Amino acid sequence: MIGRFNLFFGLVLLIGVTTSWFRAYGQDRVYLDITDPSFRKLPIAVPGFRVDGGGASLSEDLLATTKKDLQISGIFQVLDSRAFFADPQKLGVTAAEIDFGQFRQGGAEYLIRGSYSTDGQNIHLELRFFDVVGRRMLLGKAYDGKVSDRKLMIHRFVDEILKLLTGEGGIFSTKIAFVNKEGKVSKIYMVDFDGSNLTLLTPKEELAMSPSWSPDGRFIAYIGYRGNRTALCLLDVASRYVQDFFLGGVLSGVRFNPQRGLVTVSRSQGGSSPEIVTVNLQGAIVDKVVSGGWDIKASPTWSPDGRKVAYVSNESGNPQIYIYDVNTGSKRRITFSGDYNTSPSWSPKGDLIAYSGIVNGHHQIFVVNPETSQPIQLTTGGGNNEAPTWSPDGRMIAFQSNRSGRYAIWVMLKNGSDARLLTEIGGEQILPSWSPKM
Repeated sequence: MIGRFNLFFGLVLLIGVTTSWFRAYGQDRVYLDITDPSFRKLPIAVPGFRVDGGGASLSEDLLATTKKDLQISGIFQVLDSRAFFADPQKLGVTAAEIDFGQFRQGGAEYLIRGSYSTDGQNIHLELRFFDVVGRRMLLGKAYDGKVSDRKLMIHRFVDEILKLLTGEGGIFSTKIAFVNKEGKVSKIYMVDFDGSNLTLLTPKEELAMSPSWSPDGRFIAYIGYRGNRTALCLLDVASRYVQDFFLGGVLSGVRFNPQRGLVTVSRSQGGSSPEIVTVNLQGAIVDKVVSGGWDIKASPTWSPDGRKVAYVSNESGNPQIYIYDVNTGSKRRITFSGDYNTSPSWSPKGDLIAYSGIVNGHHQIFVVNPETSQPIQLTTGGGNNEAPTWSPDGRMIAFQSNRSGRYAIWVMLKNGSDARLLTEIGGEQILPSWSPKM
């Protein structure tokens, strides 16, 4: 059960959506640690939305969006609305009006009440988050905007709930880019965090691979194939303008540096072993991060502070993950279990590196503490699970998997639980990259 909270009040403008706070009561903040192994999901009731004016046609859509967001969060157990027998249209929406005992009897510890009215293409939406046991409102917001923005309003509200409970905002404004392969054609798409709003980003490409978001979410870098050459491509997500940079040789494994306007890429040329170089946004190579020797150096991923890079090398005979310290020039190996470990991805908090390793003939997702080198296996079973990428809050991991027969993008919590299918489209979806918070 949550303790007491101090809430701030104000007025915010969000992408054409006007947002205002209601008053909520409390004292001290107490944050949940959802990574604690003993954490128990919080039972929450979400009755249907009350219609205060206009048509009732949006009620089910608003309810479905709210429930899906709560389920995806990994924090809540959304209770069956049939346990709450009252007509949602007759239920109150304020603490003074609500019969909290009714919801407590149904097993709920928390409650969301929503109401809305529409006027043509405009909507006024009110959302309140209640502590059922404490019989009080913890958070309330009113939104005014276009009907088409209604899902954004729900996403923003659930984000605020997560920030209230955990001290950090959620991922409900983020997107995931990925490669969709159909035959010999590979194009880059993006979807919202919940798999909705599928958008093609590279309509003219025949073969595009390895997307990576810039820290500000403005650009996606990727590898484009131009005849018999590979180019480092920089896509402006808003305008869809693409700029090509030809660095010579064969390119792979693109990643942005999280602290500087630089792109890191693995490059091999003239039959030499691949090296890892950094490139500025004008297409000039500014540094060779890891080079020299006969071994392969690929799949770079930066620590959040931009001081270290993890990468894959076969200098020990098989692919393993190493860390290179840019300031000291020192390197060290961090994976020792298994003989094939690839695709490292550094967590936003810097405490873990996710990667793919082979177990009993199948790729599985692991996380490892870069300081202790202690791995934890997150996925099991048949099929291959590969190419992990972290959500910007560090709570979730997206990855490619063919556990259902063909490759698709899946998302799970950082402890490996609550895996859900993200993409359900034709072709095979691989190489996901999670955007920063937009």
